[in-house]
Amino acid sequence: KQWYQRRVAITAGLDGRIWFRNFQITDQAEGSLVEVGPRFCLWLIKIFSGSFSGNVIYDNPNYKSPNQYRTELKIAASHRYKAKAEKNAKKAAVEIIPKEDELDEIFHTITKDELKQAG
Repeated sequence: KQWYQRRVAITAGLDGRIWFRNFQITDQAEGSLVEVGPRFCLWLIKIFSGSFSGNVIYDNPNYKSPNQYRTELKIAASHRYKAKAEKNAKKAAVEIIPKEDELDEIFHTITKDELKQAG
């Protein structure tokens, strides 16, 4: 049995993130690797000159806080609701004028005034 394992740790910067992966060397002659973990990713938000305070050395311009993200979603939903409400209001505002029915005059009762004017 081996009391120790040969491992390789890889760090890579892709997509604005830092990726960490750990591998174990299975066959030293071939150089084959097997991922043993842990695998994780860091997305930098800010880097300070001190441990948790101090001057800001790096600030990620693409980062949005969860509160900001939720606020943007709510604002987008409210815009969709307002647009839909305005569309429905325009539909309701259109005045519907019924067509005149040609048969309405068939059952018209002639009044005495109409008889005097005709006669």
